Amino acid sequence: MELAVQRPDERDGRRRTLAGKITKNSDGKLGFNANNRQQSVDLARLDLADHLWVTDPRFRTEGVPGRDFGVNDMAALLSFDNGRINILAAAIMRDAGKEISEGIDNRVQNERTAREIQKHMARHGWCSLLVALIQLIDKANKAVGLVADAVKLTLKDALSKHLTGRIAEQVKDAVVDIVVDRVWSALTRLLDAHFPLLGADTVRVLRMLAVFACPWVEQHRDVYQHALVPLMDDGRGLVAEEVKAQVATLFTAWWQRKGQAVAP
Repeated sequence: MELAVQRPDERDGRRRTLAGKITKNSDGKLGFNANNRQQSVDLARLDLADHLWVTDPRFRTEGVPGRDFGVNDMAALLSFDNGRINILAAAIMRDAGKEISEGIDNRVQNERTAREIQKHMARHGWCSLLVALIQLIDKANKAVGLVADAVKLTLKDALSKHLTGRIAEQVKDAVVDIVVDRVWSALTRLLDAHFPLLGADTVRVLRMLAVFACPWVEQHRDVYQHALVPLMDDGRGLVAEEVKAQVATLFTAWWQRKGQAVAP
């Protein structure tokens, strides 16, 4: 998300660098390789950052958004996507993340195991939780609302599937409880502060947060399907047509090779 506070010329320079890393076959077609998939995702991230920058109404000093609003001025920050995404990132990932780290250290006495769990969270733990939350809110928008027990159960299931390896089942269950309890507490605080958790604006910025947070989209189909694809299909033109076509070409072939259904 740091990309969204860089000046446009800095993002343009990075865009040219990424585009220069894209390789093509002798017939001029995109090369089917991990490098091209990664560069195409990074190009999409730059386009999303452009949207966050362009729609940020704050006064800029040398191209960088200033602090016209106080960090606690919820009403003002909720009026634009960059404000919304920063509120969510701070509450769910930064603040809850500190509590989660402390909780894991206190619960898991073995330092090596604790570090392994932290690595799992850094790999795909956060984006797994974000995708589960996106799906929950998307369903809630079509129904009544979020029910605490249902939300916790869904988040626990998503995280349990991610935490694999040599982590003992008992330890894993305890860690999942710690993570989900802290995340739900963060969401509750947002609701108490009148953050509109349900709604298209929140789902959109949660999708952006998931795409920014995911370290390796080609290994996380749910992020591709439930976050990146909807953002590329958004009527606001969040991602350039050329980048969309490039991502779709590379990842459709990738999922087919992996034997997984192609995202709609």
